[in-house]
Amino acid sequence: MFGSINALYSGLAFAGIIFTILLQKKELNYQREELRETRKEFETQNKTLKLQRFENTFFNLLSLHHQIIDSIDLDIEKEKRVKSPSVNTVRFSLDNPTEYERIIIKGRDIFKLTYDELKEKLGDKKAIESINIDYMEFYESVQTDFGHYFRNLYRIIKLVDQTEFHSHSELDVDPNGITRIERLGYTQPNYNTRYKYTSIIRAQLSDYELLWLFYNGLSEKGNEKFKPLIEKYSILKNLPKDKLNNPELTEEYKPKAYNNN
Repeated sequence: MFGSINALYSGLAFAGIIFTILLQKKELNYQREELRETRKEFETQNKTLKLQRFENTFFNLLSLHHQIIDSIDLDIEKEKRVKSPSVNTVRFSLDNPTEYERIIIKGRDIFKLTYDELKEKLGDKKAIESINIDYMEFYESVQTDFGHYFRNLYRIIKLVDQTEFHSHSELDVDPNGITRIERLGYTQPNYNTRYKYTSIIRAQLSDYELLWLFYNGLSEKGNEKFKPLIEKYSILKNLPKDKLNNPELTEEYKPKAYNNN
């Protein structure tokens, strides 16, 4: 009898242990779920803060971009128009030599004025070596203002290009994935977001800024670092190709520079 009772108690004790283990397991599952939800919430908050920091920097740089343009000015001499009498015009011209007045060109108007001069200097050349020499020679005369402009524009696009907008964990992608699909699962969403921000930059550029940027990318100033980003994000999508000194030069850029398709 005592043996039966001991066996019963032992069985009940064993069942109690199993029940306790099952309760602990269930509790652990709840804790894991709570931790998972907490981690997701933390990641969401962290992503929001990162995006806010990025956009603060991005739009501050964009604002600086406009300030740089507004601060550019060019002091030039322009022939003063003098009304001459309808008769004896030649005698009037000899007695009254040409007069000039000093005017100041500011902002985006400078890009058009200087580009017209650059285009005339380039003529119909299409050899990159010649284009580079003439461009660099002309660039020296406007480097003080344009150098700051191009450096800041490059910095904005570079900032976008180096920012991770979507993490591997957020996309549920293996960071060590080796297949093309695994890589695209991470790179494509990031590229799409980066393209969205570079499109905002592109929308700020006038026709003549794009023309200047086109030649800057072909020159030694931008060929190595800036040109790949111009191509990657289709920055020349709205380029007025008919205003180039030689439209055949468009072939020096990859087709993606003009179209993202």
